Amino acid sequence: MNCKFCNAELEAGATKCPACGTEVEQENKLSAGKIALLAVLAVAAVAVVVALIMGGLNSTQEPLNATEAPTAGTEESVAETTEATIPADGNPDDVTCKGSYTVTDEEVLAAQSTVVATAGNSELTNGELQVYYWMQFYDFLDMYSSYASMLGLNVYQSLDTQISLDGSLTWQQYFLDSGLSTWHSYEALCLEAEANGFVMDAEYRDYLDALPATLNDTAVSSGFENAQEMLQADMGPGATLESYLQFLENYYKGYLYYSECLESIELTDDEVAAYYDEHVADYEANGLTKDTRFIDVRHILLTPEGGTTNEDGTVSYSEEEWEACRVAAQAVLDEYLAGELTEERFAELAGQYSVDTGSNANGGLYTDVYEGQMVEPFENWCFDASRTYGETGLVQTTYGYHVMFFVESKAAWYETAWSDLIAERGEQVVDNAMAAHPLTVDYSAIALGNVDFAAAE
Repeated sequence: MNCKFCNAELEAGATKCPACGTEVEQENKLSAGKIALLAVLAVAAVAVVVALIMGGLNSTQEPLNATEAPTAGTEESVAETTEATIPADGNPDDVTCKGSYTVTDEEVLAAQSTVVATAGNSELTNGELQVYYWMQFYDFLDMYSSYASMLGLNVYQSLDTQISLDGSLTWQQYFLDSGLSTWHSYEALCLEAEANGFVMDAEYRDYLDALPATLNDTAVSSGFENAQEMLQADMGPGATLESYLQFLENYYKGYLYYSECLESIELTDDEVAAYYDEHVADYEANGLTKDTRFIDVRHILLTPEGGTTNEDGTVSYSEEEWEACRVAAQAVLDEYLAGELTEERFAELAGQYSVDTGSNANGGLYTDVYEGQMVEPFENWCFDASRTYGETGLVQTTYGYHVMFFVESKAAWYETAWSDLIAERGEQVVDNAMAAHPLTVDYSAIALGNVDFAAAE
């Protein structure tokens, strides 16, 4: 794998590029093996981050911090098969009601239409719950990938026999609690959307209407007879295509309404400044002061061609090869300067010429660049106080020549405080919706199907 910014080769599991310091996006791999649901998610384009924001705001569980995962390789951090002991039944009015919610295939099918929860005048059936429950499981694996086992989750052992991170709930109870909370937040937002006359854009409506056929095509190409069979392979016999489509309907409708609410929020400069001052100790503890700047910049990266591979595996380039790279970069800059001097045109050239796979798809744009994030010569050019919008230039780094286009310099404290305050107001939107449509759960009626990943390998 290579760094998306400087294209340097990265070691497996690297979190930062050793050359330029850019944070590395980790590949998402399910430790459970070949799970066909990934194909479904790829088609449905469910944004896991947004789902966690909307579904996790009011969860009874503390949010997990992916940046504080245990160190790999320690004996204590790796999940091992423990004694398959199901805990005793607990409080009938919370998720500990049953020590195990797992039932036979026949029982989960018989309970499909049983109402297990309500929010306002909406009802959640046991069949629909299967989707929300298993989506929490898959979202967790997708978010933490190889860290999942280090956090104590063993996918090859029954979830009702493993204690989760909080030390009191089993993983089954943990995902069930998260699933119910997620349904509550989605459904509450949908009810508020309907009450306020929100209508989904036609493009999303068309997308959702076309999903049944698309999912069936995906299922067939993955070796299943149809989408229903594919879903049941990953969510047990109680899951149905209808329930999964309703899950997506609620997700998109709730998220789009939530986004519209966020877009309608207007903050004054005084409100943002007051929010920063209120949290100044936390910001300064993280190195954010009113002197900190963010930079938005576009660039086109060209790397030298040829090169000589050294004994240590690194590649070095001759002066002639570097000069050829500079000439090529200057030609790109000259092409830009000879035409219309707009940001849009520079972005088009970035898509045409740049080899930086981390930015060429979006016109070479990097936003909110902070000092210490990028390779030094690149930063020196960006953070020059004299830079003005539209200014261009060439910068050489150890990875090639960058054709630069300066976009803007921003006060980092304002951008961060504004974003944090908007997020806080967004939480209030979800909180208010859920309070207006309170959740009631009949835990005794819940019956969950089982997926045997060990057998599926």
